[in-house]
Amino acid sequence: MAAGRGRVMAQDGGTPQGESRVAKDMGLREAEFLATLPRVLSGFVWERREASVIRAVDGDRELLLQYGPETVRSIAAVRLPRLPVTLVFRGFTDAERDSFLAHFDRRFRRGGG
Repeated sequence: MAAGRGRVMAQDGGTPQGESRVAKDMGLREAEFLATLPRVLSGFVWERREASVIRAVDGDRELLLQYGPETVRSIAAVRLPRLPVTLVFRGFTDAERDSFLAHFDRRFRRGGG
C-alpha cells in the first residue's frame, strides 16, 4: 500500500493556530512521491525548500512535508521501497487536517490485485 494510515504525533486541541504532525511510512520511491505532489497540493502555493522539505501555503495555513531518506524494506525475497514522510500542519483546524489527510491518502493509493 502506497499511503500508510499515519498517526498524529502532537496536536494542540484543534485551534487553527496550532501545529500537528503526522508520520507516515510510504511504500514508494522518492521520485514517485515527488511526481504525485502536484495533484496532492492542488490549491496550495508550494515550493521545494530543501533537498527533502516541501513547503505549501494556502492563506494562513502552512504545510511542511519532510521526507526521506528512501530505504528498502525486505520481506523474504521481496524488496519494497520505503519512504518515511512527516506532514507538519500549521494553522489547520482538526477537520481541515483530517480532510487533507484523506485527500493525501486517496492520491497515493494504488490499485492492485
